[in-house]
Amino acid sequence: MIYMIIFSFIGTLFATFLGSLISLLTNNINKRILNFLNNFSLGIIIGFIFLELIKESIELFSSAVNDNILGTFYSVLIIIFSGLIFYLLHELIHKFSSHHHKDNDDKIPCLDHGHILEINKNSSLLNNIVFILAILIHNIPEGLSLGVSFTLLNNDNIPIFGIIMAIILFLHNLIIGFMMSNNLKNITNNKYKLLFVPLLTAFMSYTFALIGYFVTNLDISLLFNAIALSISSGSLLYVLFIELIPQNYYQYKDRFSFIYIILGIGICLILIAI
Repeated sequence: MIYMIIFSFIGTLFATFLGSLISLLTNNINKRILNFLNNFSLGIIIGFIFLELIKESIELFSSAVNDNILGTFYSVLIIIFSGLIFYLLHELIHKFSSHHHKDNDDKIPCLDHGHILEINKNSSLLNNIVFILAILIHNIPEGLSLGVSFTLLNNDNIPIFGIIMAIILFLHNLIIGFMMSNNLKNITNNKYKLLFVPLLTAFMSYTFALIGYFVTNLDISLLFNAIALSISSGSLLYVLFIELIPQNYYQYKDRFSFIYIILGIGICLILIAI
């Protein structure tokens, strides 16, 4: 448990705070560096989901129902359903945001990470609340997946997959903290707010990491654990493929973006093989 508490803290709260602090100390960071770190970390997360989380959920389901085909079907069904739920939540938030009223009836895709790029001095109180709410909801799947990954132990009973996931999310949340604080400068110069608001959203991720870990460790049944793994996988897949990857592509417009993602997947393969 001590591994989970420490590494989850580092990968969520500390990483986001550090990113915000860097934003306060510097005006900008080279976009190529941000693009590489962002897409590289996303590639590792993609590899981790398919090679560990989904694989583990299918195996648990198959053991619970004593049928490999049926177990795979149930797992995939819950993954799709949980991803759909988070998609509908995002669409609901999008409908109430200022971005929704400026994009020509949604013909232009929502390019930003939970509307992180749209906040400005002219934003209403409602839009600012929606902005924070979007990031909070985005952080739920990250936290759940992080907590669940600490329940996957190696032969020495060390949660190596959780530690890897925490390191990956450290890179990701470092950038998110930097971007949030950077864009919040459009509406405030208060240094405490520039540090507190990103930290508030990271707290959601850390809280759900604790929830995901303790709920999965209840060991109620194989079926219960399989459902928890499937929900965390599906919700995180939504965040990756519907929000983060499209946002990175349109924001940086770098032809190497997908190469960085593939590199991240390759590194994940090597880490898991080792």
